[in-house]
Amino acid sequence: MKKTTLMFFYFMISFLATTQAQVTSRKLSPYTRSFLTRINQPDVSPTQIKALRKEVGVKQSGSQEYVSTFIYLEENAETQALEQIGVKVNTRIKNIITAQVPSDMLETVAALPEVKYVQMGIPVHRKMDKARITSNVDKVQAGTAPLSGLYFGKDVVVGIIDNGFEYGHPNFYNKDHTEYRVKRVWDQNALVGTPPAGFTYGKELSTQDEILAAKRDTTDTSHGTHVAGIATGADRSNKNTYYGIAGDADIVMVSQTGVDTNVADGIKYIYDYASSVGKPCVINLSLGISVGPHDGTSTFDVLADQLQGKGRLLVGAAGNEGNSKTHISKNFSQTDTIFKTFYGSNNIFCDIWGEIGKNYKVQVCVYDTINKKTIYTSPEYNASKETSDEIRLKKTNTSTTNGANGYLDFYCGINPQTQKPNIFISSTLTSIAANNRLELIIKATEGSVHAWTDAQAYTFTNYNQSGWSDGDRNYSIDEIGGTGKQIISVGAYVSNTSYTDLNNVTYNTDQTLNDLATFSSMGPTVDGRIKPEITAPGSILASSVSNYDTSGTTDKVKASVIDGNTYYYGMMEGTSMSAPYVTGVLATWLQVNPNLTPAEVKSILQKTAINDSSTGNLLPSGNNTWGYGKIDAYNGLLEVIKYTSIEDTSVVPQSILMYATQDNHQLLNFLFTQRDSNIQINVFNVNGQKLLSKKITEVTNKQEETIDLRNFSKGLYLIKITGDKLNQVFKASTK
Repeated sequence: MKKTTLMFFYFMISFLATTQAQVTSRKLSPYTRSFLTRINQPDVSPTQIKALRKEVGVKQSGSQEYVSTFIYLEENAETQALEQIGVKVNTRIKNIITAQVPSDMLETVAALPEVKYVQMGIPVHRKMDKARITSNVDKVQAGTAPLSGLYFGKDVVVGIIDNGFEYGHPNFYNKDHTEYRVKRVWDQNALVGTPPAGFTYGKELSTQDEILAAKRDTTDTSHGTHVAGIATGADRSNKNTYYGIAGDADIVMVSQTGVDTNVADGIKYIYDYASSVGKPCVINLSLGISVGPHDGTSTFDVLADQLQGKGRLLVGAAGNEGNSKTHISKNFSQTDTIFKTFYGSNNIFCDIWGEIGKNYKVQVCVYDTINKKTIYTSPEYNASKETSDEIRLKKTNTSTTNGANGYLDFYCGINPQTQKPNIFISSTLTSIAANNRLELIIKATEGSVHAWTDAQAYTFTNYNQSGWSDGDRNYSIDEIGGTGKQIISVGAYVSNTSYTDLNNVTYNTDQTLNDLATFSSMGPTVDGRIKPEITAPGSILASSVSNYDTSGTTDKVKASVIDGNTYYYGMMEGTSMSAPYVTGVLATWLQVNPNLTPAEVKSILQKTAINDSSTGNLLPSGNNTWGYGKIDAYNGLLEVIKYTSIEDTSVVPQSILMYATQDNHQLLNFLFTQRDSNIQINVFNVNGQKLLSKKITEVTNKQEETIDLRNFSKGLYLIKITGDKLNQVFKASTK
């Protein structure tokens, strides 16, 4: 009897302990449970424990290690019990606290009756290194097989046309900080100094001493420093992970805050420098404007297209108007002849384009949205008739008031470059009655009309008035970076949604991870081309920022001290960030094929872009939000190698490249990069036994041959390929 009672007692203790353990486990988040499982594995090595502690951000205080944790408390519960076992409470909002928990006390904390749930902090990748992973840049920089080397844009010129440069930022040296990579600077806004040869304005800095002595251009932004850091940053000092992509590339900076003509000059200047040193070049334009036909026929687009070619690539930001109603359009007919909308501002900035050989007319009105009546109507302006007219509006207290005070300006006529009827309208109103709005009326009997306004301050809206049309986000792709026929236009997707600044304040964006950034502009162009061609990480990225920036608009996330000087890294978002990401990637591609053309780049993007659950299945046609999808730096580079003749490059030392295609690495492709005869392909196991043999009389450059190992058992195999010239051995591990 006593033995039975004792057995029951032990059974109950075991049962209660198991039940308590189950309850405690349910109160631990999955990630917390994963951490405890991994760190308590019997065969875990000291090296693995160290890596795991680093991953979860274990902090040492005295002899105790702590992990950052969210703790959900029962309603109105106090924290004394937690503090008594060594938990350090930080912030409390209602029943949730943030705390530093002793790493060996997580289960003890979960077992407390006051605690509902324990959630260890999950590692947040809020840096450029996270962005590098999402687009496989890390594989390019690591030289992941079958790549034969590391690819950081060596012997390639990367041009950045922007402003807000800190010339001496360590991101613009090589990774060891032993070589300065900025080769030329053209400050187009400088009033004193010698312009570059062939140009008549600004100041060229052509030596390292000159550039470093100048220190910076403007002090009101860090934009250029950030953009250049994404494309070309190389700083690895102080365990910095905010370096960019093409960290071996030469850099040319053009500082400009001017107009599109200056940008075109900058493109030519950079290409000319690259030609003078015999190197290929890719230029970044994180710039844009709303004015223009949006069909690739603007003067800037035509010039830029002409400047590009073999080894001369141009990358542009698609624009940040994806969530702004900056566009309207209308297809007119004999029975549908009027279109009406309002400006979302008290002033007008509007560029209107029709079709070749077809006409439209425009009026601007002052409309009382409360009393629903028109206060003032401008004359009717004919888009095909050359006209420049200014109207003086005056606000009075009489019954004939026109409801506003200021000026309306109209500019009409057939555009000589495009042959399209064009009207540009602007206003400078000093006041407008509280309920009054500026109204745009477009009239036509045939053809389509598109209009854009400046997203910096203006939109189109219907103000919830029946009979008026709202603006839309279609055709929001920017001029300069988005509409040229050769330029690679880049939209932005979200690779990061939060970050913590130097003041230890954490910020969260309203974006959705992996989705298209809501601000990313969309196509098509008016002539029907898919735009953008590709998307890249653009929300939200860390990169170098300028010490001389006094704007206070950049959230700094890292300070790095080098040779007694402090340099900073900060966060920005926009297609201004996604464009230089692609610029850096293309620099690595030019390292392989210095004769790569814009058309070839677009073809490679079309073949290799990442399509996932966020993009949907886009290939091969693409769409006007994602282009062909998300850029894949690694598979794109493999495609560059496949279609690069041996005469085009000296950086692929092998005459044969191997890459696995599918079926657990059991289908192997071999790409030949030179001609040869009497090819013999033999497959051996690790014991030296020949298992497969294949003879080929002759191979040509770019020919591919496939070896099928699907009937072979799991293991390591050697593939030897010989010919009259060739003699290479490969290792293949089947899974």
